[in-house]
Amino acid sequence: MMKILWIYPELPYPLTSGYLRGFHLIRLIGHRHAVTFLCLTKQKQIPPETIPALNQYVERIVIFNGGDAPQSRWRRFCGLVPVLGRRLQESWSTQWAVRQMGITVRSLLDQQTFDVVIFHGREALPVLDKIEVPIVVDCGDTNYARTLQQMRRARLLLRPRLFFLYVKERRLEERLARKTPYRSFISVRDRENLLGTSDRSAIVPQGVDYDYWKRSQPPSGGNCIVFSGVMNYFPNADAAVFLLDTILPLVRRVFRDLNVLIVGRDPLPELVNRAKRYSDVTVTGAVDDIRPYLGRADVFVAPLRFASGVQNKVLEAMSMEVPVVTTPVVAAGLCRDGVEPHVVIGKNAEEIAAGIVKLLADAGERARLSIEGRRFVEAHCSWSRSAEKLEELCVAAAGLVSGSYRPQSSATGSLLVCPK
Repeated sequence: MMKILWIYPELPYPLTSGYLRGFHLIRLIGHRHAVTFLCLTKQKQIPPETIPALNQYVERIVIFNGGDAPQSRWRRFCGLVPVLGRRLQESWSTQWAVRQMGITVRSLLDQQTFDVVIFHGREALPVLDKIEVPIVVDCGDTNYARTLQQMRRARLLLRPRLFFLYVKERRLEERLARKTPYRSFISVRDRENLLGTSDRSAIVPQGVDYDYWKRSQPPSGGNCIVFSGVMNYFPNADAAVFLLDTILPLVRRVFRDLNVLIVGRDPLPELVNRAKRYSDVTVTGAVDDIRPYLGRADVFVAPLRFASGVQNKVLEAMSMEVPVVTTPVVAAGLCRDGVEPHVVIGKNAEEIAAGIVKLLADAGERARLSIEGRRFVEAHCSWSRSAEKLEELCVAAAGLVSGSYRPQSSATGSLLVCPK
């Protein structure tokens, strides 16, 4: 059993957040090793179910909340300034939380012996300075690549700000990758983006809980098209508007009776207002369970124009046996073990619309893609397999010989500490 210090950028529960990857990896590795879990959070109120869910798999949780940062008069004044002032205040609060985390990490390493440190995220990178314990870094996806794609499509006035963000993110991600030779990426595409085609860093792919994401009802048969995601996340919001204004008018030339569902929390006002123009479009906002909506779908469309990593929404739709129409930038992240995903790919609005039309018109092709999509997920998207890959990387970093230790369930009497 290894003793692991695990550093994470946010509380990875509930699973409606963008951090479900962290939860599943902790869930599987925490049963086999002794984990001390440290994380940042920006949440003003932590959901009551979060700590009990994590307590099952870790020995101790330490949370660092930027909201606990002391507020000087200057900081309070900046918080009153629209946009820029609030962003400065948020940045200062995060920096304070990272400093508190660094102090705690040094204290823990002085008091205890850890075999390895697992690190995710980017904001807390200064915490790794002068750490002598072996480090495993999960680089995840390449944010800078997504920002570059966005910059190419943005209005001219927005491009300087996006270019500055692109440079900042790229430098940070390159610095993160240089921290240790024991690093992993979420896909081959992301590894090659950052380190080139010759690099052989481990791939710890995104998984899906395909026992949970399982169809329990037949499709509606009513030309039901579904797109899901957190709708205040810019790539999703952009894709939803692209779907409404550019793709669907082309589909309606062939199928006049559609049922379009845009499912996900925090839809931007612009999206809600645009959807009101179309009688066949429903923007649901947050839902307790997305599976019934996917269960109604004849086609799942993910028309993202910029993306990195792997889109959970696409894996979940495939697991639910819903045929998927998407873009090349999304499909590139799905390739596993040299196997291409069974999805319909469109490079532009015309090709995406043609893909949707073809599937709505051909029940046999829908059935084939539904079956192949589920098979792909079961064969290549197991969280257990991903956890094993991360565990192997930790064993190598710690200098252990694979098989020389005996995995066992660790006792979990966790202590929640919120530094002030």
